[in-house]
Amino acid sequence: MTNQIPLEEGYMIIPEDPEGPCRLIGSYSKAADKTYFPVRKRCPITEKEVETVELSTEGELYSWSFVFMPKMGSQKLAAGGGFGVGQIDLPEGVRIQSVIDGEQKDFKIGMKMRLAPNPLVTDEDGTEYCGFKFVPVKED
Repeated sequence: MTNQIPLEEGYMIIPEDPEGPCRLIGSYSKAADKTYFPVRKRCPITEKEVETVELSTEGELYSWSFVFMPKMGSQKLAAGGGFGVGQIDLPEGVRIQSVIDGEQKDFKIGMKMRLAPNPLVTDEDGTEYCGFKFVPVKED
């Protein structure tokens, strides 16, 4: 089993159980009734305190594009010549900008997307340091 940990603390939680969902960490402002990502120290609207919350693991693809350049940490183009990036709307009202898995033909506005770890760097001991990405939810 590969050990995966966040590349930077405070953005996401990766469970020890590989079957468990990873989660992004955000902030909720009770005063403004708004949720934010990434974590904020104070509400940008009211300047009041916020509480740290775990965000939903699934959302909807709002918009996307395909980038023809190597991914972070690489000097080679991915298979297919690039990678997807998109904006995913979470149920909390947060819009996340992220790498998205798939090829150009795979993406459709409104499709369901699920959060996943995105391994970026691997240590000598096999530990993977991860950012995040969204992957299409398989429709049955």
